[in-house]
Amino acid sequence: MSCFNAILMLALVSGPSMAFAQGLAPTMDHQFEFCHERPLEPEWMGSLPTRESYKRLVIQTIYRAHGLERVIEAGECSCATRFPSWDVAVQHFNDRYLGADRDVMRDAEDRYLTRFNELRSAARQICEAVGNW
Repeated sequence: MSCFNAILMLALVSGPSMAFAQGLAPTMDHQFEFCHERPLEPEWMGSLPTRESYKRLVIQTIYRAHGLERVIEAGECSCATRFPSWDVAVQHFNDRYLGADRDVMRDAEDRYLTRFNELRSAARQICEAVGNW
């Protein structure tokens, strides 16, 4: 066995255990630093077939942008304001993008991500004041 193969084998064998030891393993546990009672993403979104997973990204981006819009409109950052029910974002997606192709979805995700980034600074100031950022 060459030196390279030995190092590669050692990395493959010890890599995963080292990640767990360092706390780097992914978890499905939903422990948030703030707003512990925020609504979780609908379970069906995580169960979408791989070929449709882009729909989940669009809905998540709509949800995050709408949350920041609500914070700025209300001028406050309660957990209920920043993290509303997912129903509105899902309905928004269904009304506008349900039958759309991937290009339309990609454009939608870009638009909502741009909107999120535009609102981020103002919302952050409001939310940091109450510890919800």
